[in-house]
Amino acid sequence: MHEEDPQVYELDPDTTIRAIGKWSTAGDETADYNFTQIDRYHAKGIAFMGSGTASVIFPKDFATAEIFDDMSTRDADGNPVPHDEFGFPEPARRGNIFNPKYREYLLSWARIQVDGGVDGLNFDEINAGFSGGSKYGFNGNEGFDDYAIADFNRYLLEKYPAFTAADWKSRFGMTDDNIPRRDVPAGDLAANFNYRAYLRAGGWNRDPLNAVNPLAREWGRVVANRMYAEDTSFTATYIRRYWKELVDKTRAYSWRTRHRNVLISSNGLWPYVDFNSVGMYPWNPDEQTPDFRGADYVPVVEGHLNGAKSLQSQYRYLKEQSARIAGHVPVVVFIDWPNDMMTNYLNLPLQEKKDYWQIFGAEAYANGIFPAFHLKDTVGSPTATDLGMMDFFKTYTRFYKDRRAIFSDNVISPHAVRVSAAHIAASLLVQRGTGKRSLHLVNHNYDQGITPQSGFTVEADLGSCPRRVSLVSPDFPQSKSPAFSCRHGKLKLTVDRLDHYNIIQL
Repeated sequence: MHEEDPQVYELDPDTTIRAIGKWSTAGDETADYNFTQIDRYHAKGIAFMGSGTASVIFPKDFATAEIFDDMSTRDADGNPVPHDEFGFPEPARRGNIFNPKYREYLLSWARIQVDGGVDGLNFDEINAGFSGGSKYGFNGNEGFDDYAIADFNRYLLEKYPAFTAADWKSRFGMTDDNIPRRDVPAGDLAANFNYRAYLRAGGWNRDPLNAVNPLAREWGRVVANRMYAEDTSFTATYIRRYWKELVDKTRAYSWRTRHRNVLISSNGLWPYVDFNSVGMYPWNPDEQTPDFRGADYVPVVEGHLNGAKSLQSQYRYLKEQSARIAGHVPVVVFIDWPNDMMTNYLNLPLQEKKDYWQIFGAEAYANGIFPAFHLKDTVGSPTATDLGMMDFFKTYTRFYKDRRAIFSDNVISPHAVRVSAAHIAASLLVQRGTGKRSLHLVNHNYDQGITPQSGFTVEADLGSCPRRVSLVSPDFPQSKSPAFSCRHGKLKLTVDRLDHYNIIQL
């Protein structure tokens, strides 16, 4: 994928999430890419992120059908799992990250992009090869190939080093002829434990994650685009291990060949990255709702933006979870595709598209998250220019560029913030290293348009009083000095007007 997007030069962001990418047979060769655009990015001071799918594969990716089969994930009967739900004209499958040859294949196109001069790489859908796809109703019947089964043996033997044959049988219901053995190579599935045979014997080969299966918890339930820090199941342990291997080898290659670091990111929440880029899409697991669809990142009511909703709790969850997984790295959110959240956004009236960024983009900033402003996707949807959004984006994002010092490396303060007016989401951020504090107010007084609020008070328990207070906003050009009082760390100030978003620097 080599298309160049001139909108990037107009917007002039600090970085892109994905400017080029490996997809199907596009990206296997240097000629597939337009690396000359990187110099144009750098002339504008923009970091250039390459990317690629870490899991979707097609027959044309490989020289022979046998290699394609070897690279493919398998169900619990040992058969390749189709992924016809993508709707591609050619057969699609998921690649098997447990296969060392597949990991080398991923590194092969990553090296091409590093050689071409990218500043970073975004590996998409690292752990997507465990869902089972539409064939199995996404019940997790996938990832049970020989490579993974051999690693499962290693995992079990490492976790239970003192287990005897009697222990394996009493704990997991194994039989004498199918038990983990230390005297046999882990990959010898004829003589060592064969998990697929165990699943067939138990009748779980069509539903291997069934809670009745005694080994289901040991295997683990893979959550798409997530690698939770507390997950020590087999799949999490070994996917984490192989992901680190990919990251380390990519970074080492860049340093060895170009004598420079390369940024690493992925779709979701992952360790070992320089920043996490989180796709916002339905069925995201990070907010359980009654319909099980997850967080509603582009809320609409009868086709209109539901600006009355707040995403503060969700943004905070993502930031806190990322810190647990990856440490204090930046977290970026973007509207992922193709799904109904993207459709909802594209179908909003023009002013409500702008309101979306002025409310929910601002609310991301207000909670230490960075929103990626939507310019273009790769499925032919209207671009920001087509939608009439570029002039707004260029003007609106200038506020954040000019005040980037406010938004850098913040954590959410536990101190309470109280606002006398309704429909306002308030947060207090503290900058790591400097200790600088900022109060953020996002207006959700909205019904097909924002209704400004005025003359309300804000109170915060700070611990120590600020020497001065200033108020800035993307909604007006000049800073203000709101009236305030503070005693014993208890701040009280009056805000004369809030349109979409105010920042109070302390």
